[in-house]
Amino acid sequence: MKKKGLPEILGDIRLTIYRIDAFASRISNRIKTLEDLSLYNIGRFNYLSKEYYKEIEINKNILSNLLKIKTLLEILEIRLETLILIGSLTQYIYPVVKALEDIRGSLGNSIEFGPLIDDILANLYPIIITSEPQVVIKENEDERKILEEAEKIASEELKEKYKVPA
Repeated sequence: MKKKGLPEILGDIRLTIYRIDAFASRISNRIKTLEDLSLYNIGRFNYLSKEYYKEIEINKNILSNLLKIKTLLEILEIRLETLILIGSLTQYIYPVVKALEDIRGSLGNSIEFGPLIDDILANLYPIIITSEPQVVIKENEDERKILEEAEKIASEELKEKYKVPA
């Protein structure tokens, strides 16, 4: 595996964001279709309507987690772009990488996004480890703030762009 530099990692992040947008759109359409089917069958086939509703909830959860990951990737993208301009690394992007790593687990073994995110993280770890080792990282506080910000942005995007109540 060829070691990637920051510009290549930025490209990977942008590609992943694009793919998440496309997939989120498909999930949103699926939710709308399932809602229509559930309403259509509520009087005649109550059990079927309930099953549609269960699938709606699963899809909403997946969509919410994807939007959180997208938000974290966007934060990481902005920080990496800034990093290329200013040159400081560890303290600046480590909390975002850590938060992305933590929420990555919520996707399980996603075939579509897991490998993309794992590749981004795998290419960033050597860069983080080899730069500024003397800096003490305030992992928990920064990570928590970034995750809260990502959850807030993802919730707003769910409501506004995808018309899905959070």
